[in-house]
Amino acid sequence: MKILSLTYIFTATVIGFLNLSIGNLSAKAQTSNFFCGKIGTIPATIANKQGNNIPIILWSANNYFAQSGEDTLTRCTRVSGILSAQQGNGYKNIAVSISKHGKPIICAAIGGSCRLLYQVPDGQNTTKAQQELLRRVMNPELNLPPITIY
Repeated sequence: MKILSLTYIFTATVIGFLNLSIGNLSAKAQTSNFFCGKIGTIPATIANKQGNNIPIILWSANNYFAQSGEDTLTRCTRVSGILSAQQGNGYKNIAVSISKHGKPIICAAIGGSCRLLYQVPDGQNTTKAQQELLRRVMNPELNLPPITIY
């Protein structure tokens, strides 16, 4: 009788550990990696989630980054890297700020500075723009069109 009870306890313990391991794997599988790709000829920040490439930001403006000296591909690559790096803290550092030119921006607060992700389009609510970006990076969905930066 005692041997049978010990067998049940051992089996239940092994199953419990297996469930914990499988749960951790499935949580990791749901995280997204960000990279810069292209939609047609336009650079796009893309999330790869469970094998699906989901466009998050479409960098369509050619002259948008003239002040920074970056072209759209450079900005796309840089922002994709920032979003990947922010994943570990749950994107808590994605913030709204004002650029040195007085324009509202979405940025990543890193080491005491706010690294520009993009300028909020004129007439758009900055808080809503921030929330929309966070919604898309935290849970990329195939059926949502990308945020387009004109």
